[in-house]
Amino acid sequence: MTAAAPFGPREVDALQELASIGCGQAITALGRLAGRRFDMDVPEVWVGAGAGAIASFLGGLGQDLVAVGVKLEGRLTGDLLLALPEPDAENLAKTLGHPTDSGWGGVAESALMESGNIVGSAFVTAVAKVVQEKLLLSVPTFARGNGRECVEKLVFHAGSVAIATRFSARVEDTGAALEGLILVMPEPERIARLLTHLQVR
Repeated sequence: MTAAAPFGPREVDALQELASIGCGQAITALGRLAGRRFDMDVPEVWVGAGAGAIASFLGGLGQDLVAVGVKLEGRLTGDLLLALPEPDAENLAKTLGHPTDSGWGGVAESALMESGNIVGSAFVTAVAKVVQEKLLLSVPTFARGNGRECVEKLVFHAGSVAIATRFSARVEDTGAALEGLILVMPEPERIARLLTHLQVR
């Protein structure tokens, strides 16, 4: 985690707690969809040095990624991405009954987009209970490429704050490696307002 002003320990802790609640529900929902148990890492809050720095979060997953993005609207305006290395995304599509034998597109791509929609819906439902306001979700969009390409295609605000949570399923449970990342990127001007609502500021 890298933190910078104006985010102190209390602000970072509050964002991590919010991410734990939202991502925990999101990953549980994904596990129900896939019929698998996913383990979740402790969320990280990261404040980059400038706009565009968020893409480095996805670099650790490899160069070839599949990502589904949804727009968050309301108190937590921003973006949520479900990102997986392409082999893991193929394994998830296969687990959902839609193998990518003929490549991406059609039902396999739709299955991943529905996964992103379910993850986003579970996240906003959980967070809405915390902030006691209604949060809205856009329709999902799909991207393939490296981390920067996926972020540039799916995220349109120039934010530098991200909340990242890795998840994975045991190989013995799935028959294949399956891991990915949920990345939440609030719009910068909304973060202070959100923290005020959480009684941090």
